Amino acid sequence: MTFPQQAKYGLSAQSVVVDRLPHHALSRDIPTMIEELKMWCDTDNAGVAVSYFFRQYALYITAQFSLLHQQNGYFDVDWRELQFDRVHNYGLPLLQTHVKATTFKLVPPDKRYQAFHDILYKQTDELVHEFKKYIKVSSITCWENILGSVLWYYASLEPRNPRLVAEDLEWLLQHENWNPIKTSYLARLLGNTSLQQAVSKPLRKTCCLYKEMPAFATCTFCPNPN
Repeated sequence: MTFPQQAKYGLSAQSVVVDRLPHHALSRDIPTMIEELKMWCDTDNAGVAVSYFFRQYALYITAQFSLLHQQNGYFDVDWRELQFDRVHNYGLPLLQTHVKATTFKLVPPDKRYQAFHDILYKQTDELVHEFKKYIKVSSITCWENILGSVLWYYASLEPRNPRLVAEDLEWLLQHENWNPIKTSYLARLLGNTSLQQAVSKPLRKTCCLYKEMPAFATCTFCPNPN
């Protein structure tokens, strides 16, 4: 299906850029990318740099769920086909995710959850494990970075479409739906907490490590503010 051009503006607000070449792209070679990330966010700690990457990448993953809800499709793409651009916004070193419009795929209603699985496994879990081949970084931290953003999206959607949110969360909380990922990281993060409570108080178990970088401050809901 042709990519809906009207979606470009909303995606740009989520740091997702369609059909445009990055000006300061990160390398696609993971060890080289890690070194570039360390320089970009001014840290000597590779774990801090990779955690930062997944905080930024979370915007793209959240945009994928938004596209499925608003456009009935998503970018059906291997993470290796994505490019990441270094940009300064609001005086901060940030990342944009660049993707090709030709990878956009229309998804019929009965295939929505298969698309969810592809996003979670092929576009997130496989990338986490690729980084873990080269450095020590907590999978839980990376997943909390991703899912914290996804939860904020669903919390904003819930007043307008509570039934859809309830159905999606029910699927996302089932461990077997994440196979071959061993667990539902959303279930581990959310537990018995309601969606609105989840975005109004500290929820995550690990620190995203933003506070370890000179350009960023301690997050409002940091579990380890000191």
